[in-house]
Amino acid sequence: KSRSRSRRKSAKDDSGSEEDMSLEAKVALLEVENETLKAENKELRKKLVEALRKGGGGGGGGGASDRRRGREPEKKEDNEPRHRRSDRSEKEKEEEPAEPEIASDTNAVLLCNAQMEAYNEPIPNNIPPEKRLPLVAEKLKRFMANFDEKVQILDLKSGGAIIKDRNMFIKRYTCVFRESGSKLLGSCTKRFYYDATNRPTYCIDYETHESLVTAMPGTPPDGKLGCRDPRTEYLIVMYEEKGGKITRMWLKQDTDKLGIDPYASEDILAASDAFKQFEAKLKELKNGNAGERIFHNYHDIPSIG
Repeated sequence: KSRSRSRRKSAKDDSGSEEDMSLEAKVALLEVENETLKAENKELRKKLVEALRKGGGGGGGGGASDRRRGREPEKKEDNEPRHRRSDRSEKEKEEEPAEPEIASDTNAVLLCNAQMEAYNEPIPNNIPPEKRLPLVAEKLKRFMANFDEKVQILDLKSGGAIIKDRNMFIKRYTCVFRESGSKLLGSCTKRFYYDATNRPTYCIDYETHESLVTAMPGTPPDGKLGCRDPRTEYLIVMYEEKGGKITRMWLKQDTDKLGIDPYASEDILAASDAFKQFEAKLKELKNGNAGERIFHNYHDIPSIG
């Protein structure tokens, strides 16, 4: 009910601006809102299924069908003491094999490159909404294809969720793509890649984001209550790929700006406190062994022209 009230309130607040918009702009705006509602519905369906499972609603058996046919299901006698049944049930749970990782023909590098290519598709923010919003929706669709249904963005230091679910993720990047304009540019200048077979793969990327516009701090991520001025962000991001999608991202500010320093070699980066924090997190995720790493310094790639 509170969600419905908030939507009605939002609709009232936005009614004045929507009256000035053309029909095409309203349709385009609805398409963006539709993507958000789809994400919300998926989350609600998952919660409903989990609730049914916990309540026994998803269990099998013929008891209900037997009663509909006019007879009670036969009850098997079980003389086994209750505490023994409980012990046996717990033992069976412990012996259940762990769910295997889904094999994938992609990895963190390919997904990071693909999402950055979509991120960098230019969309002018000085064109009418009826032209701009459909472009935002299409770009967002290509961008989101690289991310898992349960994607999260986490703060490296605290472990807290910056973006807690796909719904909030969509709202944030709808704002970024709608408001940042054609000068929005993300680039990865240095990368550590950790490969694996039938297990998650990881990238630690040193990124620069130019002309980035996001919602004001402390306000909803969709930017409806105001946006910050365009800025340049220097970030270190660790991406986790699992089952062919990016599942989680850990962020930290690149305060030393080692990512944009062409002379910052692998040894210099590996000796920094920031990298040590990321590698410690990686060891935690991989049971104490970060594994072999592959380093790329994209400053070393000669440009043509």
